[in-house]
Amino acid sequence: MSAPPTPFLDVPTLLERSSERPRAPLVGYFVAGMLLVILLMGYFSATGSTVGESVSALLPLIVLLLVGGAAASSFSNVRRHRAEQRQLEAIEEFVQLRNWPAAGMALDGLLLAPPRSAGIRVQGLIYLASVLARYGRYEDAISVHSYLLEHVPLDPGTHYGLGVGRTMAMLHEDHLFDADRAIGELRRLGDREDSAGLALIEIYRDVKTGHPAEAIALFEQRSAMLRDKLGHRVGDAYALVARAYDQMGNDEQARLAWRRATLLAPAIELTRRYPNVAPTAAKYEPAPAPQGM
Repeated sequence: MSAPPTPFLDVPTLLERSSERPRAPLVGYFVAGMLLVILLMGYFSATGSTVGESVSALLPLIVLLLVGGAAASSFSNVRRHRAEQRQLEAIEEFVQLRNWPAAGMALDGLLLAPPRSAGIRVQGLIYLASVLARYGRYEDAISVHSYLLEHVPLDPGTHYGLGVGRTMAMLHEDHLFDADRAIGELRRLGDREDSAGLALIEIYRDVKTGHPAEAIALFEQRSAMLRDKLGHRVGDAYALVARAYDQMGNDEQARLAWRRATLLAPAIELTRRYPNVAPTAAKYEPAPAPQGM
């Protein structure tokens, strides 16, 4: 009876199967094989056996086989590493093009076996967290983020970025206490006054917890930095602040902020990212799409 198929992007399975396995030390096997041949030659020579002469005659062939086997194994490892690198580059392209099904299938293929490089595995897991978040699987995304933050040595920038992603996923799942604690940890990582990701998280938290005035004040304080750092994704901040104005009953400012948000991103995408802005999306007209779009 065949085993049931593995679910699509099954996080526990991918984390377990992609874990590095101890690999055979090929150089050690080569040296051990040579030592064995030398010992056998010495033994048969000492006993005067004709087998020793046969072994001596076969020695060049044995050495050639050992060297050839080691070279073939090394070549196979290099070829597989290059194939995995190309696979990772394809995943990166799929993510950039927002081709999430293709990215997910490629990640399944990459992480269902241990990659030859720890760096490829880590980058694959980072992309996995992004794809999971895009599919709204925030609990799974939190699991991947937490695994990376707790078990993998990361440079400070990557550690901070993953912390931001995990905190946003926590907010999406209404883990408000954990998210508040994570925000405090992000603040303690250093001087992050120019962190657009942290500012967006704090605005989202204030909107989500019914503190629209604080969300608006933070947006006004950091608006120049948000526009500079986020590019077109500043539309997310405008969508959240539109919801904050709407919560306060300021229709004029809410309508203006929503228009700015939908100039930068489709309303359907904004409500997918932040479901709590749906009442605002239903209330105000989005900006008209540019001609030719």
